[in-house]
Amino acid sequence: MALRSARMNCNDQAAEETYWILRRDQLECLTSPVRADIVDHLSGRGALTVRELSASLGRKPSSLYYHLELLIETGLVLVAGEDNSGRRPEALYRVLAPRMRARRALAEPANREVVARMADAALRQASRDFERGLARDDAQTEGPERKLGFYRSVNRCDPATLAKVNEHLDAIAELLWSARDEEQPLLTFAWAMAPTR
Repeated sequence: MALRSARMNCNDQAAEETYWILRRDQLECLTSPVRADIVDHLSGRGALTVRELSASLGRKPSSLYYHLELLIETGLVLVAGEDNSGRRPEALYRVLAPRMRARRALAEPANREVVARMADAALRQASRDFERGLARDDAQTEGPERKLGFYRSVNRCDPATLAKVNEHLDAIAELLWSARDEEQPLLTFAWAMAPTR
């Protein structure tokens, strides 16, 4: 019971709390798909030990320490207590805020190159996630409980349509941040939108 309340305290952050990633060192840190994936998993699952995080990411625990160190150095991840349920205590790691967003960094022209590398890292990780999801025996590809899909479109949108698309994307982000069912498998969602000509 003590472990459960320790984790609840680690995860007891206001749902509406958003940290806007604007510092250059933090943006640079997230150009690594591994570090971005760590932040995403901690955001989606709450405080985790390295052992739990490695299982969630499908990586060896020893491969995560370097990345966690950099995330802690830049202030994106915090040591938030200990899990004392095993033979020896393990540090619990959590993100700085439940919602970590870099969208506002796009507005600064000096950040364009680093943000482009962040998008590249996110989309490469999304491709890996999609391949893993496709390989699952229980991949749901149809109906309201579909958990696997992709979409790409090239079109010219009028301002009203573009506003509606952005409204829907914000609503999807809100749904994915706030709805959590521990009985369901982890779900990743990635998108990119850019003018081409």
